[in-house]
Amino acid sequence: MGPPGPATRLLPLVLALAGVARGTFTVVAWPRVAVVAFGGSVAVNCSRSACPGGNATLGLETPLPAAPGAGGLRWQSFRLQNVSQWNPGPVTCSGRCGDTEANASAGVLVYQLPERVALEPVPAAAVGDSRNLTCHVLEVAPLRNLTVTLRRGAETLRTERFGDTEGSASVAVSHLLTVTRGDHGQDVTCHAELSLRPHGPLFARAAVPVTLSVFALPEPPQLQAPAILEAGTTGTASCRIAGAFPAGDIRVTAALDQEPLNVTVAVAGDTVTATATLSPLTPGPRELSCTAAVAAAARTARRQLHVYRFPAPALELSPASAPAGSEVTVSCHAGATEPATARLQLRDADGGVLAEGPQPRLDLRVVARRDDDGREFRCRASLAVGDTVVTKDADARLAVLYLPEIPASGCPGNRTWVRGTREALSCRATGNPAPTVVCGRHGVAVATGEPEPVTRARAGTYVCNATNALGTRSRRVTVRVEYEPTLSESVSGPAGSVGWEGQRRELECRADGDPPPSTRCARDGGTQHGVGTHGRGGRVVTRADGGRYVCRATNRHGVAVRSVVVTVEYQPSIGERGCPERRLWLEGTPAELGCAATGNPPPRVTCAKLGDSRDIPTATTPNATRAELGDSQDPSQATANVTRAHAGTYQCRATNAHGSAVRNITVAVEYGPAAVAVRVLPSANVTRGSGFTVDCGAEAEPAPTYSWALPPAPNLRLAADNRSVTVTRATTANRGLYTCTASNRHGRRAGSVVVRVDESWLAVLVALGALGAVTALGLAVAGGYYLKTTACKKGEYNVRDAEGSSEAACLHRHRDNRGDIFGIQLTQP
Repeated sequence: MGPPGPATRLLPLVLALAGVARGTFTVVAWPRVAVVAFGGSVAVNCSRSACPGGNATLGLETPLPAAPGAGGLRWQSFRLQNVSQWNPGPVTCSGRCGDTEANASAGVLVYQLPERVALEPVPAAAVGDSRNLTCHVLEVAPLRNLTVTLRRGAETLRTERFGDTEGSASVAVSHLLTVTRGDHGQDVTCHAELSLRPHGPLFARAAVPVTLSVFALPEPPQLQAPAILEAGTTGTASCRIAGAFPAGDIRVTAALDQEPLNVTVAVAGDTVTATATLSPLTPGPRELSCTAAVAAAARTARRQLHVYRFPAPALELSPASAPAGSEVTVSCHAGATEPATARLQLRDADGGVLAEGPQPRLDLRVVARRDDDGREFRCRASLAVGDTVVTKDADARLAVLYLPEIPASGCPGNRTWVRGTREALSCRATGNPAPTVVCGRHGVAVATGEPEPVTRARAGTYVCNATNALGTRSRRVTVRVEYEPTLSESVSGPAGSVGWEGQRRELECRADGDPPPSTRCARDGGTQHGVGTHGRGGRVVTRADGGRYVCRATNRHGVAVRSVVVTVEYQPSIGERGCPERRLWLEGTPAELGCAATGNPPPRVTCAKLGDSRDIPTATTPNATRAELGDSQDPSQATANVTRAHAGTYQCRATNAHGSAVRNITVAVEYGPAAVAVRVLPSANVTRGSGFTVDCGAEAEPAPTYSWALPPAPNLRLAADNRSVTVTRATTANRGLYTCTASNRHGRRAGSVVVRVDESWLAVLVALGALGAVTALGLAVAGGYYLKTTACKKGEYNVRDAEGSSEAACLHRHRDNRGDIFGIQLTQP
């Protein structure tokens, strides 16, 4: 150990001071336990407390070699050297202060690290086998401080501690492990820990890991190979090992009679499959083997393979081509086989046996017939190899020469094509040699190979000739071309007109197509044409038949559509809707006598006032006329506005090529009030106390109503028709302006008259002279001002309600530059 540190140097001083404080002499040894490797050195520090007088000593008592080291006033270090005792016992620090002695002991712990930590090798093990895992720790001390741990991967398998023993020792720790597939590739480790705590450090050593090798080969290989194989040919053998582990470590070998074969290995999961190509050259029985090995395990499968020699047979026809009726020889022969047990058969195409026997040859004679052309013969050789019979065949066809024939199945005499498709005029003929076929029409050959577009021009009858070296045969072929309908431009009845009402006509559509199409005409958006009265020569035409019709022609190849516009002419008619019988016009508005008539062609409409020989000029539009009448008394003169002279009865006539129609129209003219006449009876100059009447009259249509603006007075009476106002016992209140207003729905107009009431006392006033006149004039002005400022300026009152009252109602009406006029509005009670 090194010299004591600052804390170590302070400790004796602290203890000494403590001793002084207590009045005692003390000694301290440090460390309490000195840890030292076997054969090594370690320092022990001795310290004391204060000693009065300074007469103090420090020393170390130990059986071990010791040498003093560094020291101070109250401490001294000693080094224990070459500690070679396992249990040297404690060392004692002793001190003296005068006659006082004090001691302190420190233990010594001697250790030795393991020389080696090693795991025993673990041989490969099959799944389910058990193996001992053993770890050796050599020469370690003290054994009581040793811990040995066995682990598999991160999993602790065993931990072992040991009792005390003298000196160093070697130990072994074992664990019995039953392996599984999961153990394969796992590392087994061994850790040895020598713990000297709390007095010293922790030492750890580890062995070199051992990797576990686990395998499984539960079943022998499954060997699949052909039972027999022809010499000089190749076959495939497969060797399958199921449940193998680890599959990638499986070694597979194959051999044929101890001769190694090249194998190809494939791994899928825990299944290993090896394939090998077999190509034996020598006939005879052979042994095929397959061996699977992993670690120290191996399994082998064997299978017998029979190799044979079997050349193919030969079949000959003599002659190969024979005219019908001649003889043909059919020969079947085969080469040598091993084993030499082959048999031969002659067969026909349906498998029937014609002849059989042992090799090497069979012959058969037949007479060639027309039906034998193309007949197939077969030579079959059979060889028994073990439990299997192997066969080989040879085929040949007989050619029989004969004249061409054109069967109906290969060249139909009647054909139906559809326009727009693609067809070929194909015609197949039989014959040997194979005939050539040429088809034509009208001496012109046509193509029979590639399909061509079908047109109506391809319809007709063709002649097809089949020719070979023996002759020619012919066949007629009729082609019908079907096509979709077409509607001709010709439609019964002009496209713009069928006729006029009452005629007999029929709307027909002519269509072309194959098969002949069915036709149907219907109003566009309506039902089929044909509703109406029929008779000889068609149906009776009415104006309802006019309009657009759609004609459709249909067959199985399509539909043709054509649109036809039908126009029906008819004589004019004038109805109430287009030409009302009664008209009401307003004077001063534009004069328009509109009269709409129906007819085809559109009629011309003219109107004239009865009693006037001249037609009213009209502006004609299709099926309508409109007359503009003037203000003059001559209604035939077209003017801008309505006048009263326009009232009366008019006759309108609509005319076209098929007749005319007449309608009378009554025109009434309305107008607002005009020329309001107001007069006073008996005179506008009235004597006070007498009576008078104001009459009002105006011309208007409809008849007007009347209203009045009158001077305010209580003695007014209104006539029943409101046309006159009667005043009895006139006073000065009754003089002034009387205004009558005539009104109807077209306007209003007013007329006025001034009534004067004569007063007899005015003469006396004249005689009074100028002063009296001035005075009277002043009173009159004052009175007028009083009446004007106290009377209401505006309003309407019933005269009957105002009778006997000192108050009078007034009507204020504003007129330009005429000031205010006050009067009573009289209304009928």
